[in-house]
Amino acid sequence: GKEREVLATNQNVAAANNSNPSTAPSSPPSINEQPPTTPKEQPFHNNSNNQQPKTLVQELQEEFASQSNPPYLSLLYSIVNLFIVLPILMSFGSIIYHDDFFRPYMSVLMKLTVVSGAVHQITFSTFSSLPFAVGQVQDAGLIFLSAMARDLVGRLRQLQQQSQQQSQQQQSSYYGGMEDGEDPIVVDDATILATVTIGLSIYTTLLGIALLLIGKFNLASYCQLLPSSVVGGYLAYIGFFCGQAGLALMAAVDVTGFGQWYKFMEREPLLLLTPGVIGGFGIYFSVRIFRHMAVLPSCIVMLMVCFYGVLWFTGTSVREATEYGWINESVESPSWDHTWDFLKIDKVVWSVLPSQWLTLLAMISVVALSSSLDIAAIEIELKRPLDYNHELKTVGISNIFSGITGGYTGSYIFSQTIFSLRMGIRSRLMGYVLAFLSLVAVVIPINILAYIPNFFFGSLLMLICLDLMVEWLIDVREEVTSAEYVILLSTFAFLLMLGVEFGIIAGIVLYLIIQKMGYDVGRNKKLNEDCIAMDTSQK
Repeated sequence: GKEREVLATNQNVAAANNSNPSTAPSSPPSINEQPPTTPKEQPFHNNSNNQQPKTLVQELQEEFASQSNPPYLSLLYSIVNLFIVLPILMSFGSIIYHDDFFRPYMSVLMKLTVVSGAVHQITFSTFSSLPFAVGQVQDAGLIFLSAMARDLVGRLRQLQQQSQQQSQQQQSSYYGGMEDGEDPIVVDDATILATVTIGLSIYTTLLGIALLLIGKFNLASYCQLLPSSVVGGYLAYIGFFCGQAGLALMAAVDVTGFGQWYKFMEREPLLLLTPGVIGGFGIYFSVRIFRHMAVLPSCIVMLMVCFYGVLWFTGTSVREATEYGWINESVESPSWDHTWDFLKIDKVVWSVLPSQWLTLLAMISVVALSSSLDIAAIEIELKRPLDYNHELKTVGISNIFSGITGGYTGSYIFSQTIFSLRMGIRSRLMGYVLAFLSLVAVVIPINILAYIPNFFFGSLLMLICLDLMVEWLIDVREEVTSAEYVILLSTFAFLLMLGVEFGIIAGIVLYLIIQKMGYDVGRNKKLNEDCIAMDTSQK
Protein backbone atom coordinates (compact mmCIF):
# COMPACT_ATOMS: atom_id res chain seq x y z
CA GLY A 1 0.00 0.00 0.00
CA LYS A 2 3.00 2.33 0.13
CA GLU A 3 2.69 3.23 -3.56
CA ARG A 4 -0.72 4.77 -2.88
CA GLU A 5 0.74 6.84 -0.02
CA VAL A 6 3.46 8.40 -2.16
CA LEU A 7 1.40 9.28 -5.24
CA ALA A 8 0.16 12.58 -3.83
CA THR A 9 3.58 13.44 -2.43
CA ASN A 10 5.21 13.03 -5.82
CA GLN A 11 2.53 15.21 -7.45
CA ASN A 12 3.26 18.13 -5.11
CA VAL A 13 7.02 17.54 -5.28
CA ALA A 14 7.00 17.74 -9.06
CA ALA A 15 5.15 21.06 -8.98
CA ALA A 16 7.69 22.46 -6.54
CA ASN A 17 10.67 21.28 -8.58
CA ASN A 18 9.30 22.60 -11.86
CA SER A 19 9.19 26.13 -10.54
CA ASN A 20 12.99 26.08 -10.53
CA PRO A 21 14.24 22.90 -12.20
CA SER A 22 17.84 24.03 -12.40
CA THR A 23 18.10 24.05 -8.63
CA ALA A 24 15.81 21.13 -7.89
CA PRO A 25 17.31 18.71 -5.36
CA SER A 26 17.95 15.13 -6.34
CA SER A 27 15.39 13.83 -3.84
CA PRO A 28 11.89 15.24 -3.21
CA PRO A 29 11.96 18.58 -1.33
CA SER A 30 9.72 19.19 1.63
CA ILE A 31 6.20 20.46 1.09
CA ASN A 32 6.35 22.69 4.13
CA GLU A 33 9.62 24.12 5.41
CA GLN A 34 10.79 22.38 8.56
CA PRO A 35 13.12 23.90 11.16
CA PRO A 36 16.76 22.86 10.77
CA THR A 37 17.69 19.72 12.60
CA THR A 38 20.57 19.29 14.99
CA PRO A 39 23.62 17.18 14.10
CA LYS A 40 22.30 14.47 16.38
CA GLU A 41 19.03 14.37 14.44
CA GLN A 42 20.78 14.47 11.06
CA PRO A 43 23.88 12.22 11.19
CA PHE A 44 24.35 12.15 7.42
CA HIS A 45 25.42 15.78 7.05
CA ASN A 46 28.25 15.92 9.54
CA ASN A 47 30.86 17.57 7.30
CA SER A 48 33.38 20.14 8.41
CA ASN A 49 33.54 23.59 6.79
CA ASN A 50 36.74 22.61 4.97
CA GLN A 51 35.17 19.62 3.23
CA GLN A 52 32.86 19.43 0.27
CA PRO A 53 29.38 18.26 1.29
CA LYS A 54 28.83 14.62 0.54
CA THR A 55 26.18 13.48 -1.86
CA LEU A 56 23.24 11.41 -0.69
CA VAL A 57 24.69 8.39 -2.46
CA GLN A 58 28.08 8.76 -0.72
CA GLU A 59 26.38 9.17 2.64
CA LEU A 60 24.31 6.03 2.15
CA GLN A 61 27.33 4.05 0.97
CA GLU A 62 29.33 5.08 4.04
CA GLU A 63 26.38 4.36 6.32
CA PHE A 64 25.88 0.84 5.00
CA ALA A 65 29.61 0.16 4.71
CA SER A 66 29.84 0.51 8.48
CA GLN A 67 27.21 -2.20 8.89
CA SER A 68 27.37 -5.86 8.00
CA ASN A 69 25.50 -9.12 8.34
CA PRO A 70 26.68 -12.74 8.50
CA PRO A 71 27.02 -14.45 5.08
CA TYR A 72 24.59 -17.20 6.10
CA LEU A 73 21.89 -14.52 6.57
CA SER A 74 22.39 -13.32 2.99
CA LEU A 75 22.20 -16.91 1.76
CA LEU A 76 19.04 -17.62 3.77
CA TYR A 77 17.11 -14.60 2.54
CA SER A 78 18.27 -15.01 -1.03
CA ILE A 79 16.55 -18.42 -0.96
CA VAL A 80 13.42 -16.91 0.61
CA ASN A 81 13.32 -14.21 -2.06
CA LEU A 82 13.87 -16.83 -4.75
CA PHE A 83 10.76 -18.77 -3.72
CA ILE A 84 8.75 -15.57 -4.15
CA VAL A 85 10.45 -14.07 -7.21
CA LEU A 86 10.92 -17.11 -9.46
CA PRO A 87 7.26 -18.22 -9.81
CA ILE A 88 6.15 -14.63 -10.36
CA LEU A 89 8.84 -14.18 -13.03
CA MET A 90 7.50 -17.18 -14.88
CA SER A 91 3.94 -15.90 -14.63
CA PHE A 92 5.12 -12.55 -16.00
CA GLY A 93 6.53 -14.42 -18.99
CA SER A 94 3.06 -15.75 -19.72
CA ILE A 95 1.75 -12.16 -19.67
CA ILE A 96 4.34 -10.81 -22.10
CA TYR A 97 3.75 -13.67 -24.54
CA HIS A 98 0.01 -13.81 -24.04
CA ASP A 99 -0.80 -14.41 -27.71
CA ASP A 100 -1.72 -18.00 -28.59
CA PHE A 101 1.07 -18.07 -31.17
CA PHE A 102 3.69 -18.28 -28.38
CA ARG A 103 2.08 -21.14 -26.44
CA PRO A 104 4.28 -23.95 -27.90
CA TYR A 105 7.45 -21.95 -27.20
CA MET A 106 6.78 -20.90 -23.61
CA SER A 107 9.47 -23.14 -22.06
CA VAL A 108 12.18 -21.14 -23.85
CA LEU A 109 10.48 -17.75 -23.55
CA MET A 110 10.05 -18.13 -19.79
CA LYS A 111 13.75 -18.93 -19.53
CA LEU A 112 14.43 -15.60 -21.19
CA THR A 113 12.24 -13.95 -18.55
CA VAL A 114 14.15 -15.63 -15.71
CA VAL A 115 17.50 -14.65 -17.27
CA SER A 116 16.23 -11.09 -17.54
CA GLY A 117 15.35 -11.13 -13.84
CA ALA A 118 18.84 -12.33 -12.98
CA VAL A 119 20.42 -9.58 -15.12
CA HIS A 120 18.28 -6.97 -13.38
CA GLN A 121 19.25 -8.33 -9.95
CA ILE A 122 22.99 -8.32 -10.73
CA THR A 123 22.75 -4.74 -11.97
CA PHE A 124 20.81 -3.48 -8.96
CA SER A 125 23.15 -5.25 -6.55
CA THR A 126 26.10 -3.58 -8.29
CA PHE A 127 24.93 -0.02 -8.97
CA SER A 128 22.18 0.73 -6.43
CA SER A 129 23.01 2.76 -3.35
CA LEU A 130 21.05 0.15 -1.38
CA PRO A 131 22.99 -3.09 -0.73
CA PHE A 132 19.74 -4.93 0.04
CA ALA A 133 18.03 -3.90 -3.21
CA VAL A 134 15.90 -6.42 -5.09
CA GLY A 135 15.34 -5.57 -8.76
CA GLN A 136 13.51 -7.82 -11.20
CA VAL A 137 11.22 -7.80 -14.21
CA GLN A 138 8.29 -5.67 -13.06
CA ASP A 139 4.60 -5.49 -13.86
CA ALA A 140 4.49 -1.78 -14.84
CA GLY A 141 6.07 -2.39 -18.25
CA LEU A 142 4.59 -5.82 -18.92
CA ILE A 143 1.28 -4.54 -20.25
CA PHE A 144 3.08 -2.46 -22.86
CA LEU A 145 5.38 -5.32 -23.84
CA SER A 146 2.41 -7.66 -24.14
CA ALA A 147 0.54 -5.15 -26.32
CA MET A 148 3.64 -4.72 -28.50
CA ALA A 149 4.12 -8.48 -28.87
CA ARG A 150 0.49 -9.08 -29.83
CA ASP A 151 0.45 -6.18 -32.30
CA LEU A 152 3.69 -7.32 -33.93
CA VAL A 153 2.31 -10.84 -34.34
CA GLY A 154 -0.80 -9.41 -36.00
CA ARG A 155 1.22 -7.23 -38.36
CA LEU A 156 3.53 -10.09 -39.30
CA ARG A 157 0.60 -12.39 -40.02
CA GLN A 158 -0.90 -9.76 -42.32
CA LEU A 159 2.47 -9.44 -44.00
CA GLN A 160 2.59 -13.22 -44.33
CA GLN A 161 -0.76 -13.25 -46.12
CA GLN A 162 0.34 -10.44 -48.42
CA SER A 163 3.59 -12.29 -49.17
CA GLN A 164 1.70 -15.45 -50.05
CA GLN A 165 -0.57 -13.54 -52.41
CA GLN A 166 2.42 -11.80 -53.96
CA SER A 167 4.22 -15.11 -54.36
CA GLN A 168 1.21 -16.60 -56.15
CA GLN A 169 1.03 -13.59 -58.46
CA GLN A 170 4.75 -13.86 -59.25
CA GLN A 171 4.42 -17.56 -59.98
CA SER A 172 1.52 -16.86 -62.33
CA SER A 173 3.54 -14.09 -64.01
CA TYR A 174 6.52 -16.41 -64.38
CA TYR A 175 4.53 -19.07 -66.24
CA GLY A 176 2.93 -16.37 -68.33
CA GLY A 177 6.31 -15.21 -69.55
CA MET A 178 6.40 -11.98 -67.49
CA GLU A 179 9.35 -10.71 -65.50
CA ASP A 180 9.51 -11.48 -61.80
CA GLY A 181 8.96 -8.69 -59.33
CA GLU A 182 10.63 -8.12 -56.00
CA ASP A 183 11.04 -11.27 -53.91
CA PRO A 184 8.35 -11.44 -51.21
CA ILE A 185 9.29 -11.40 -47.53
CA VAL A 186 9.17 -14.90 -46.10
CA VAL A 187 7.29 -14.84 -42.79
CA ASP A 188 7.31 -18.09 -40.84
CA ASP A 189 7.31 -18.94 -37.12
CA ALA A 190 11.06 -18.31 -36.86
CA THR A 191 10.58 -14.86 -38.40
CA ILE A 192 7.80 -13.95 -35.96
CA LEU A 193 9.77 -15.20 -32.95
CA ALA A 194 12.91 -13.33 -34.01
CA THR A 195 11.07 -10.08 -34.76
CA VAL A 196 9.11 -10.07 -31.51
CA THR A 197 11.91 -11.16 -29.15
CA ILE A 198 14.50 -8.81 -30.65
CA GLY A 199 11.90 -6.04 -30.96
CA LEU A 200 11.00 -6.25 -27.27
CA SER A 201 14.71 -6.27 -26.40
CA ILE A 202 15.24 -3.11 -28.44
CA TYR A 203 12.27 -1.38 -26.80
CA THR A 204 13.61 -2.36 -23.37
CA THR A 205 17.04 -0.96 -24.26
CA LEU A 206 15.50 2.31 -25.47
CA LEU A 207 13.53 2.53 -22.23
CA GLY A 208 16.77 2.08 -20.29
CA ILE A 209 18.51 4.80 -22.29
CA ALA A 210 15.59 7.18 -21.65
CA LEU A 211 15.66 6.51 -17.89
CA LEU A 212 19.44 6.91 -17.84
CA LEU A 213 19.15 10.31 -19.54
CA ILE A 214 16.37 11.36 -17.15
CA GLY A 215 18.62 10.61 -14.19
CA LYS A 216 21.72 12.03 -15.88
CA PHE A 217 20.11 15.44 -16.44
CA ASN A 218 18.32 15.50 -13.04
CA LEU A 219 14.84 15.30 -14.53
CA ALA A 220 13.38 12.84 -12.01
CA SER A 221 10.85 15.39 -10.76
CA TYR A 222 9.31 15.65 -14.23
CA CYS A 223 8.48 11.93 -14.13
CA GLN A 224 6.10 12.69 -11.28
CA LEU A 225 3.89 15.08 -13.28
CA LEU A 226 1.55 12.32 -14.50
CA PRO A 227 -1.67 12.77 -12.47
CA SER A 228 -1.90 10.33 -9.57
CA SER A 229 -5.53 9.52 -10.38
CA VAL A 230 -4.53 8.47 -13.92
CA VAL A 231 -1.74 6.31 -12.51
CA GLY A 232 -4.21 4.73 -10.09
CA GLY A 233 -6.50 3.80 -12.97
CA TYR A 234 -3.56 2.29 -14.84
CA LEU A 235 -2.47 0.23 -11.81
CA ALA A 236 -6.02 -1.11 -11.49
CA TYR A 237 -5.90 -1.99 -15.19
CA ILE A 238 -2.65 -3.90 -14.64
CA GLY A 239 -4.56 -5.97 -12.07
CA PHE A 240 -7.41 -6.60 -14.49
CA PHE A 241 -5.00 -7.55 -17.26
CA CYS A 242 -3.10 -9.97 -15.02
CA GLY A 243 -6.36 -11.60 -13.93
CA GLN A 244 -7.61 -11.92 -17.50
CA ALA A 245 -4.26 -13.34 -18.62
CA GLY A 246 -4.35 -15.84 -15.75
CA LEU A 247 -7.86 -16.99 -16.63
CA ALA A 248 -6.96 -17.34 -20.32
CA LEU A 249 -3.81 -19.28 -19.44
CA MET A 250 -5.69 -21.73 -17.22
CA ALA A 251 -8.64 -22.14 -19.58
CA ALA A 252 -6.40 -22.46 -22.68
CA VAL A 253 -8.49 -19.94 -24.64
CA ASP A 254 -7.58 -16.70 -26.38
CA VAL A 255 -9.26 -13.73 -24.68
CA THR A 256 -8.24 -10.15 -25.45
CA GLY A 257 -11.04 -8.17 -23.83
CA PHE A 258 -13.97 -8.22 -21.46
CA GLY A 259 -16.33 -8.84 -24.36
CA GLN A 260 -14.80 -12.29 -24.87
CA TRP A 261 -15.19 -13.50 -21.29
CA TYR A 262 -18.09 -15.70 -22.38
CA LYS A 263 -15.40 -18.20 -23.43
CA PHE A 264 -14.63 -18.81 -19.75
CA MET A 265 -18.22 -19.95 -19.14
CA GLU A 266 -17.99 -23.07 -21.26
CA ARG A 267 -17.81 -26.36 -19.35
CA GLU A 268 -14.19 -27.39 -19.98
CA PRO A 269 -12.55 -23.94 -19.57
CA LEU A 270 -14.59 -23.33 -16.42
CA LEU A 271 -13.39 -26.62 -14.95
CA LEU A 272 -9.74 -25.84 -15.75
CA LEU A 273 -9.73 -22.34 -14.26
CA THR A 274 -11.72 -23.03 -11.08
CA PRO A 275 -8.76 -24.35 -8.99
CA GLY A 276 -6.66 -21.30 -9.95
CA VAL A 277 -9.41 -18.85 -9.02
CA ILE A 278 -9.88 -20.58 -5.65
CA GLY A 279 -6.12 -20.66 -5.14
CA GLY A 280 -5.74 -16.97 -6.02
CA PHE A 281 -8.45 -15.89 -3.60
CA GLY A 282 -7.05 -18.19 -0.92
CA ILE A 283 -3.53 -16.77 -1.26
CA TYR A 284 -4.81 -13.19 -1.34
CA PHE A 285 -6.82 -13.47 1.87
CA SER A 286 -4.06 -15.48 3.57
CA VAL A 287 -1.46 -12.83 2.79
CA ARG A 288 -3.83 -10.03 3.79
CA ILE A 289 -4.85 -11.62 7.09
CA PHE A 290 -1.58 -13.06 8.37
CA ARG A 291 0.79 -10.45 6.86
CA HIS A 292 3.94 -12.55 7.12
CA MET A 293 6.58 -13.11 4.44
CA ALA A 294 6.36 -16.88 4.92
CA VAL A 295 2.70 -16.97 3.88
CA LEU A 296 3.21 -16.58 0.12
CA PRO A 297 6.00 -19.20 -0.22
CA SER A 298 3.97 -21.59 1.93
CA CYS A 299 0.89 -21.13 -0.26
CA ILE A 300 2.99 -21.67 -3.39
CA VAL A 301 4.28 -24.98 -2.00
CA MET A 302 0.77 -26.01 -0.96
CA LEU A 303 -0.54 -25.50 -4.50
CA MET A 304 1.98 -27.99 -5.85
CA VAL A 305 1.42 -30.42 -2.98
CA CYS A 306 -2.36 -30.36 -3.54
CA PHE A 307 -2.01 -30.87 -7.31
CA TYR A 308 0.31 -33.86 -7.06
CA GLY A 309 -1.66 -35.21 -4.10
CA VAL A 310 -4.79 -35.29 -6.26
CA LEU A 311 -2.85 -36.93 -9.11
CA TRP A 312 -1.58 -39.62 -6.74
CA PHE A 313 -5.01 -40.18 -5.17
CA THR A 314 -6.75 -40.50 -8.55
CA GLY A 315 -3.95 -42.51 -10.17
CA THR A 316 -3.44 -39.91 -12.91
CA SER A 317 -0.04 -39.57 -14.55
CA VAL A 318 1.61 -36.27 -15.47
CA ARG A 319 1.19 -37.13 -19.13
CA GLU A 320 -2.54 -37.70 -18.68
CA ALA A 321 -2.84 -34.42 -16.76
CA THR A 322 -1.15 -32.69 -19.71
CA GLU A 323 -3.58 -34.27 -22.16
CA TYR A 324 -6.52 -33.15 -20.01
CA GLY A 325 -5.21 -29.55 -20.20
CA TRP A 326 -4.00 -29.10 -16.62
CA ILE A 327 -0.38 -28.68 -17.76
CA ASN A 328 0.68 -26.70 -20.82
CA GLU A 329 2.05 -28.89 -23.58
CA SER A 330 5.17 -27.21 -24.98
CA VAL A 331 8.15 -28.17 -27.06
CA GLU A 332 11.05 -29.89 -25.36
CA SER A 333 13.14 -27.43 -23.41
CA PRO A 334 16.61 -27.02 -24.97
CA SER A 335 19.81 -26.73 -23.00
CA TRP A 336 20.59 -23.35 -21.49
CA ASP A 337 22.94 -22.31 -24.31
CA HIS A 338 19.99 -22.46 -26.73
CA THR A 339 17.92 -19.99 -24.69
CA TRP A 340 18.66 -17.23 -27.19
CA ASP A 341 18.07 -19.30 -30.34
CA PHE A 342 14.93 -17.33 -31.20
CA LEU A 343 16.89 -14.06 -31.39
CA LYS A 344 18.06 -14.40 -35.00
CA ILE A 345 18.95 -10.99 -36.42
CA ASP A 346 18.82 -12.19 -40.03
CA LYS A 347 15.17 -13.22 -39.53
CA VAL A 348 13.92 -9.87 -38.19
CA VAL A 349 11.39 -7.91 -40.25
CA TRP A 350 12.73 -4.48 -39.31
CA SER A 351 9.98 -2.55 -41.12
CA VAL A 352 7.35 -3.40 -38.49
CA LEU A 353 9.32 -2.31 -35.41
CA PRO A 354 8.82 1.51 -35.76
CA SER A 355 5.04 0.95 -35.57
CA GLN A 356 5.28 0.71 -31.77
CA TRP A 357 6.67 4.22 -31.17
CA LEU A 358 3.56 5.55 -29.41
CA THR A 359 3.40 2.53 -27.10
CA LEU A 360 7.11 2.97 -26.37
CA LEU A 361 6.63 6.61 -25.35
CA ALA A 362 3.75 5.67 -23.06
CA MET A 363 5.85 2.87 -21.55
CA ILE A 364 8.74 5.23 -20.82
CA SER A 365 6.42 7.68 -19.04
CA VAL A 366 4.65 5.06 -16.95
CA VAL A 367 7.75 3.03 -16.03
CA ALA A 368 9.61 6.21 -15.03
CA LEU A 369 6.77 7.21 -12.71
CA SER A 370 6.33 3.68 -11.38
CA SER A 371 10.05 3.48 -10.58
CA SER A 372 9.81 6.82 -8.77
CA LEU A 373 6.97 5.40 -6.67
CA ASP A 374 9.05 2.33 -5.82
CA ILE A 375 11.96 4.55 -4.76
CA ALA A 376 9.63 6.71 -2.67
CA ALA A 377 8.18 3.65 -0.91
CA ILE A 378 11.69 2.42 -0.05
CA GLU A 379 12.64 5.92 1.11
CA ILE A 380 9.74 6.04 3.55
CA GLU A 381 10.71 2.69 5.06
CA LEU A 382 14.41 3.59 5.16
CA LYS A 383 13.70 6.96 6.82
CA ARG A 384 16.60 8.41 4.83
CA PRO A 385 16.47 10.63 1.74
CA LEU A 386 17.34 8.87 -1.52
CA ASP A 387 18.78 10.40 -4.67
CA TYR A 388 15.95 9.82 -7.12
CA ASN A 389 18.08 10.71 -10.13
CA HIS A 390 20.80 8.23 -9.14
CA GLU A 391 18.27 5.46 -8.55
CA LEU A 392 16.57 6.16 -11.90
CA LYS A 393 19.99 5.91 -13.56
CA THR A 394 20.38 2.53 -11.88
CA VAL A 395 17.01 1.44 -13.27
CA GLY A 396 18.05 2.73 -16.69
CA ILE A 397 21.38 0.85 -16.67
CA SER A 398 19.57 -2.30 -15.58
CA ASN A 399 17.10 -2.07 -18.47
CA ILE A 400 19.92 -1.45 -20.95
CA PHE A 401 21.74 -4.58 -19.78
CA SER A 402 18.48 -6.53 -19.79
CA GLY A 403 17.64 -5.37 -23.31
CA ILE A 404 20.99 -6.20 -24.87
CA THR A 405 20.82 -9.69 -23.34
CA GLY A 406 17.36 -10.35 -24.79
CA GLY A 407 15.38 -9.39 -21.68
CA TYR A 408 12.52 -7.18 -20.59
CA THR A 409 11.69 -4.10 -18.54
CA GLY A 410 12.30 -4.09 -14.80
CA SER A 411 12.75 -1.92 -11.75
CA TYR A 412 12.97 -2.09 -7.97
CA ILE A 413 10.67 -4.62 -6.33
CA PHE A 414 9.99 -2.41 -3.36
CA SER A 415 8.18 -5.05 -1.30
CA GLN A 416 11.13 -7.47 -1.44
CA THR A 417 13.62 -4.65 -0.96
CA ILE A 418 11.81 -3.47 2.17
CA PHE A 419 11.60 -7.06 3.41
CA SER A 420 15.37 -7.49 3.01
CA LEU A 421 15.96 -4.19 4.79
CA ARG A 422 13.80 -5.24 7.73
CA MET A 423 15.57 -8.59 7.96
CA GLY A 424 18.90 -6.82 8.51
CA ILE A 425 20.48 -7.45 5.09
CA ARG A 426 23.35 -4.99 4.57
CA SER A 427 25.45 -7.00 2.13
CA ARG A 428 25.20 -7.12 -1.66
CA LEU A 429 25.90 -10.84 -1.43
CA MET A 430 22.19 -11.53 -1.01
CA GLY A 431 21.38 -10.06 -4.43
CA TYR A 432 24.21 -11.86 -6.18
CA VAL A 433 23.19 -15.21 -4.68
CA LEU A 434 19.57 -14.58 -5.70
CA ALA A 435 20.69 -13.94 -9.28
CA PHE A 436 22.91 -17.04 -9.25
CA LEU A 437 20.09 -19.27 -8.03
CA SER A 438 17.79 -17.86 -10.72
CA LEU A 439 20.35 -18.76 -13.38
CA VAL A 440 20.62 -22.26 -11.93
CA ALA A 441 16.92 -22.69 -12.68
CA VAL A 442 17.72 -21.84 -16.31
CA VAL A 443 20.75 -24.11 -16.59
CA ILE A 444 19.18 -27.30 -15.23
CA PRO A 445 18.33 -29.62 -18.17
CA ILE A 446 14.71 -30.08 -17.16
CA ASN A 447 11.61 -28.52 -18.69
CA ILE A 448 10.11 -27.18 -15.47
CA LEU A 449 6.88 -26.19 -17.21
CA ALA A 450 6.20 -29.84 -18.04
CA TYR A 451 5.55 -30.45 -14.31
CA ILE A 452 3.87 -27.22 -13.20
CA PRO A 453 0.08 -26.96 -13.63
CA ASN A 454 -1.36 -23.94 -15.39
CA PHE A 455 -3.46 -23.03 -12.37
CA PHE A 456 -0.21 -22.55 -10.39
CA PHE A 457 0.67 -19.52 -12.54
CA GLY A 458 -3.00 -18.59 -12.78
CA SER A 459 -3.27 -18.41 -8.99
CA LEU A 460 -0.31 -16.01 -8.79
CA LEU A 461 -1.78 -13.83 -11.53
CA MET A 462 -5.15 -13.84 -9.74
CA LEU A 463 -3.33 -12.78 -6.56
CA ILE A 464 -1.79 -9.80 -8.39
CA CYS A 465 -5.19 -9.03 -9.91
CA LEU A 466 -6.99 -8.96 -6.58
CA ASP A 467 -4.24 -7.04 -4.83
CA LEU A 468 -4.10 -4.23 -7.40
CA MET A 469 -7.82 -3.96 -8.15
CA VAL A 470 -8.91 -3.95 -4.50
CA GLU A 471 -6.16 -1.48 -3.66
CA TRP A 472 -6.90 0.98 -6.46
CA LEU A 473 -10.63 0.60 -7.02
CA ILE A 474 -11.93 0.06 -3.47
CA ASP A 475 -9.45 0.87 -0.69
CA VAL A 476 -8.26 4.08 -2.34
CA ARG A 477 -11.74 5.64 -2.18
CA GLU A 478 -11.22 6.81 1.41
CA GLU A 479 -8.02 8.64 0.53
CA VAL A 480 -8.96 10.67 -2.56
CA THR A 481 -11.47 13.37 -3.44
CA SER A 482 -14.64 12.57 -5.33
CA ALA A 483 -13.33 14.21 -8.50
CA GLU A 484 -10.08 12.28 -8.30
CA TYR A 485 -11.95 9.03 -7.79
CA VAL A 486 -14.08 9.75 -10.88
CA ILE A 487 -10.91 10.35 -12.91
CA LEU A 488 -9.41 7.10 -11.60
CA LEU A 489 -12.48 5.02 -12.48
CA SER A 490 -12.82 6.76 -15.85
CA THR A 491 -9.16 6.11 -16.69
CA PHE A 492 -9.66 2.44 -15.85
CA ALA A 493 -12.69 2.36 -18.18
CA PHE A 494 -10.79 4.22 -20.92
CA LEU A 495 -7.99 1.65 -20.75
CA LEU A 496 -10.49 -1.18 -21.12
CA MET A 497 -12.14 0.45 -24.13
CA LEU A 498 -9.29 2.26 -25.89
CA GLY A 499 -6.17 0.32 -25.00
CA VAL A 500 -3.13 1.38 -23.01
CA GLU A 501 -1.78 4.33 -25.02
CA PHE A 502 -5.05 6.13 -25.85
CA GLY A 503 -6.59 5.17 -22.51
CA ILE A 504 -3.86 7.02 -20.61
CA ILE A 505 -4.14 10.02 -22.96
CA ALA A 506 -7.92 10.11 -22.45
CA GLY A 507 -7.43 9.95 -18.66
CA ILE A 508 -5.01 12.90 -18.75
CA VAL A 509 -7.42 14.92 -20.91
CA LEU A 510 -10.26 14.22 -18.49
CA TYR A 511 -8.02 15.24 -15.57
CA LEU A 512 -7.22 18.57 -17.23
CA ILE A 513 -10.88 19.24 -18.02
CA ILE A 514 -12.05 18.53 -14.47
CA GLN A 515 -9.17 20.56 -13.03
CA LYS A 516 -10.07 23.46 -15.33
CA MET A 517 -13.66 23.30 -14.07
CA GLY A 518 -12.37 24.02 -10.58
CA TYR A 519 -12.87 20.64 -8.92
CA ASP A 520 -10.43 19.30 -6.35
CA VAL A 521 -8.43 16.70 -8.26
CA GLY A 522 -6.23 15.45 -5.48
CA ARG A 523 -5.18 18.02 -2.92
CA ASN A 524 -7.53 16.89 -0.18
CA LYS A 525 -6.87 17.23 3.53
CA LYS A 526 -5.98 13.61 4.18
CA LEU A 527 -3.40 13.45 1.38
CA ASN A 528 -1.81 16.70 2.55
CA GLU A 529 -1.51 15.27 6.06
CA ASP A 530 0.18 12.16 4.61
CA CYS A 531 2.58 14.37 2.65
CA ILE A 532 3.58 16.35 5.73
CA ALA A 533 4.03 13.16 7.75
CA MET A 534 6.24 11.60 5.09
CA ASP A 535 8.22 14.80 4.70
CA THR A 536 8.86 14.84 8.45
CA SER A 537 10.01 11.20 8.34
CA GLN A 538 12.50 12.11 5.62
CA LYS A 539 13.95 14.79 7.86
